[in-house]
Amino acid sequence: MNDPRVLYSADEIRSRVAEVAGAIANDYRDRQLVLVGMLKGSAFFLADLARFIPRPVDYEFVSVTSSIGAHGEVVSLTFATQVDVSDRHVLILKDVFHSGITENYLITHLSQQNPASIEVVALVDKPQLRSVNLSAKYSVFNDTPDGFLVGYGLGPGHGEHTNRPDLCIVDGS
Repeated sequence: MNDPRVLYSADEIRSRVAEVAGAIANDYRDRQLVLVGMLKGSAFFLADLARFIPRPVDYEFVSVTSSIGAHGEVVSLTFATQVDVSDRHVLILKDVFHSGITENYLITHLSQQNPASIEVVALVDKPQLRSVNLSAKYSVFNDTPDGFLVGYGLGPGHGEHTNRPDLCIVDGS
């Protein structure tokens, strides 16, 4: 893997996450709010966003996977903490919001509990790659170039740049 090139410093990320948290706090004041983080990539984002929202919020984690099967893409919920979203406002946190297929699946799944509302919050939004009619209500960054992102919880795993405090791109990948 080539050396990563910094797109957004830790300070830039912190500033933008704080701005998004402020907008969320304003839009959802006096409402029961639960953040649902899609593992693993949203873990850092969820922790930071929750700390910047200046009132109590609940949070949960889920893991939604997708793979290519004989009849197209197969999506499944492989892990969920005790997610109770009845009559609550749900914000699904996603690291990189690409096609929207896994997010759409999770929205459909959580909708069965009759939440008050469900929206998507993206660390990185790439609407040009969307294959379903779904958009992020909030996004931290939407101007990242194409390429493999690492840092701030994103990466291939196995300790390769995932825990960097900044968000980087690996050129040539």
